Amino acid sequence: MEKLRSEITSVAISDATFKKNSPTIHPTFINYFFGNNGTGKSTIAKTIKSGNGVTFKYSNNQNDYEILLYDQNYIDENIKEYNGLPGVFTVNKKNADIEKEIASLLEREEHCKKEINDANLSIEELEGKHNKLEERLKSKCWKKSKSIREQFVKTQSGYRSSKQIFLDEVRKHNAKEHDLKRLSKLYSIAYSKSARSYPMFNEIQDITSLDNVSGNEVLSKVIVNSSNTNLADFLKKIGATEWARRGHEQFHTKADGRCPYCSQPLDSDFESEFIKSFDEQYENSIQELSDFLKRYRGIANNLFIPLEKKPDPLYPAVKIEEYNDKLQLIKSTIASNIEKIKLKIKKPSEIVALEEVTPLLEGLSKIIEKFNNSITENNEIVTSRNQKREECQNEVFEYLANILNDDIEEFDLVNKEINKNIQNKKHVVQTALDSISSFKKKIERLNKQTVETETTMNHINLMLKDSGFQGFRLVPKQKVSGTLTRNYEIVRTESGQVAKNLSEGERNFIAFMYFLQQVYGKNSTSEEIKKKIVIIDDPVTSMDSGTMFIIGSEIRKLIEICRNNVDNREGLASGDLIKQIFIFTHNAFFQRDITYLRAKEYKYVSFYLITKHDMVPCQ
Repeated sequence: MEKLRSEITSVAISDATFKKNSPTIHPTFINYFFGNNGTGKSTIAKTIKSGNGVTFKYSNNQNDYEILLYDQNYIDENIKEYNGLPGVFTVNKKNADIEKEIASLLEREEHCKKEINDANLSIEELEGKHNKLEERLKSKCWKKSKSIREQFVKTQSGYRSSKQIFLDEVRKHNAKEHDLKRLSKLYSIAYSKSARSYPMFNEIQDITSLDNVSGNEVLSKVIVNSSNTNLADFLKKIGATEWARRGHEQFHTKADGRCPYCSQPLDSDFESEFIKSFDEQYENSIQELSDFLKRYRGIANNLFIPLEKKPDPLYPAVKIEEYNDKLQLIKSTIASNIEKIKLKIKKPSEIVALEEVTPLLEGLSKIIEKFNNSITENNEIVTSRNQKREECQNEVFEYLANILNDDIEEFDLVNKEINKNIQNKKHVVQTALDSISSFKKKIERLNKQTVETETTMNHINLMLKDSGFQGFRLVPKQKVSGTLTRNYEIVRTESGQVAKNLSEGERNFIAFMYFLQQVYGKNSTSEEIKKKIVIIDDPVTSMDSGTMFIIGSEIRKLIEICRNNVDNREGLASGDLIKQIFIFTHNAFFQRDITYLRAKEYKYVSFYLITKHDMVPCQ
């Protein structure tokens, strides 16, 4: 048969001698603990009082109860030489109506606590579902983004150690597609320790300059000598007109009157005859060819020399082979054209057509433009490195947000409904908390309407007298103003002076009488009424049999009050203010005195034997 559980549903004990063996007990309404001194009874009692390891029903805590512990510490704290006892106020018959209303408010408060407990359980379940979905999202996003995070690892500084921090950062960025090739280049420069600026390639100012050299029309002219002298006819006949002209041009100032080819003396009129053998138009055309060659070479040199001089140092990212191949092709084309011009000079009568250089220069110009754009981009990144790093990191997270967008949106859609349900439950909790706060204020106002009474003082004095303590009594302690306070003093009956040198038995008995008044009443009119849990640890220490009988009788009354919570048939005491009780003793006679009526009440009564084996306490 399952036992009935009261306010405290379980106690896990791990202090003092229970560190090696940490039992958990599940108390009922009435709980008896028997064991010799040193077995750990006081440790259990203090554990219950402290609330450490204690579980209450409805997720309550110790602040929801008034837990009263009677032990040696209680005696030492409350019964001291020359110190008064704190005032005691009780709820009497005059306060019955108020108590009835308070009981109703407390019942409604309990209902609200249950609502809070149920709502909190639902919130816990919803939050658990949210946490599972979020963990799944974080793991999925972490795995899906792995290659990008590793490719751009330096942009992930501060986000690598936590999936949550990484996902939070992704959520801060708009989803956006980016060119990974361009982004990779930006990253490699912005985050490189060795990155630097590089000089540019020389640009081609005019790609048509070589194909538009002035005088190039002379190449398409048939140039012949129209002179009809004997020498001219002879030279034409043997095809040596240009050969002779060039030889004369080169050697006539050095021949010293002799033929530069055969060394025979020349006639005195040879020079004039030779000149007559070439007409003026021929001479002019030949000169035009020579001038054109000179101009062509000059333009070619001005064009080619800057192109041949490459930047130093060279930007590593450019593919210089492409540039060199194109430059070599241009160079060979120019050289071929020069040879054609030279051939025209040798054979003026032949028509010569030069190969176009413009298309080649146009291709090279595009290569240069591509190289320089890349170098410019590199230099701009290097110049503003911090800004570019920030830009790169932002674009990487935009790219990550884009590839993770569908997963995040799917999670947000489901999570929106979860959050809505959580907020609804939190509203239930807050409404119940507001109600509880309202109930407490009403109870506080009602408490202030209770009537102060001297019943406590008179009752303790009567019990002292009946118990044979004739030399002591309690009197109210006075304030300076003369009005009664809620404090009592222990004074000698004969002298009226504050009592001194009380025996241990006297102190213990008076302390227990005071403890009983605290159980039945409260410490002040403004104090909140709470459910009471009573813990009594060895109450008959240093007492004779007569006193022990009185204390046993009072404890049986407390047990009857607690029993009323589950079975008030044939009750020996009224009320149910004690919701749970724990009694500890090492005195077998006293144990029998307070338990014999409860031996068969299994459902709500528990008996515990505390022993110690090998210096380890056992339940």
